[in-house]
Amino acid sequence: MIQHNLKFADQEEMKSFVLDCESKYEAQVRNAAREICKNREERFIMLSGASCSGKTTTSFILEDEMKKFGKTAKIISIDDFYRSRDDISKDKIPNYEAASAIDLNYFVVCISDILAEKPARLPKYDFQLGMRSGYTDYHPSRNEFIVFEGIQAMYPEIMSLLPKRATRAIYIGVHDNISAYGSYFEAREIRLFRRIVRDFYFRGASVSLTMKLWDGVAKNEDENIFPNAKNADFFINTLMLYEINVIKPYILDKKMYDFSVKDETELYNFFEEKFKNVPVIPSSLVPENSVFREFIGR
Repeated sequence: MIQHNLKFADQEEMKSFVLDCESKYEAQVRNAAREICKNREERFIMLSGASCSGKTTTSFILEDEMKKFGKTAKIISIDDFYRSRDDISKDKIPNYEAASAIDLNYFVVCISDILAEKPARLPKYDFQLGMRSGYTDYHPSRNEFIVFEGIQAMYPEIMSLLPKRATRAIYIGVHDNISAYGSYFEAREIRLFRRIVRDFYFRGASVSLTMKLWDGVAKNEDENIFPNAKNADFFINTLMLYEINVIKPYILDKKMYDFSVKDETELYNFFEEKFKNVPVIPSSLVPENSVFREFIGR
């Protein structure tokens, strides 16, 4: 558990704190990139983590770090291999976390093309529509690393489709709880804050829907994600200690909540009490390329 009760005299102190947090995270990604680039036999990098760990942004930062070591990488999101939302829903609630949510047959087609160095038609998934929206052509190169990022990246159903000796795995997540300003913030709860904000602003999901899905998300993490984490070659902590200060005005944004719904009203009141003593750090101080921007936007 990390203690965090910093007070800030001005925005310069806030900015310095934010950049220090960013530097610690970037160092972890840089170290992973350095070690991966040392081995010529490895080609596939599986980057996984629980919901709202920061997988997408971390994969692109990893790509940038690998360039510094003279290597190139292609990022492929496993999310783009999702089946239609209608096909993975029960009682109109989609389960994007299960292995069965992935179109494994088409994933195999793409992997086969990549291994054969043939052009691969990579799908593109539209979360607003809840279906595949198109394809892009990818021409693989033997000298290029392939980074598969997504919740299911380290699932056995996915890992078994790749040559073991040519594959490395990176597990990312919020790895610490925080005791701050008289409140206790659990690691999973911090990811929930991220998800509520991201899904409302960028995926068109109400707070009620996010909360309805969350129990299933947590159950899947305990059953399928956390047990597989032990197989990772690298672990990256995406927790930004400043994030509870930055996310406060987002999580308490009243336009996100339907106060005619009892559960949403109670949730807002719970968050308001939890964050009452947390000083706000303006989001303008968060770098544009920060992993935290994945949840609050750019």
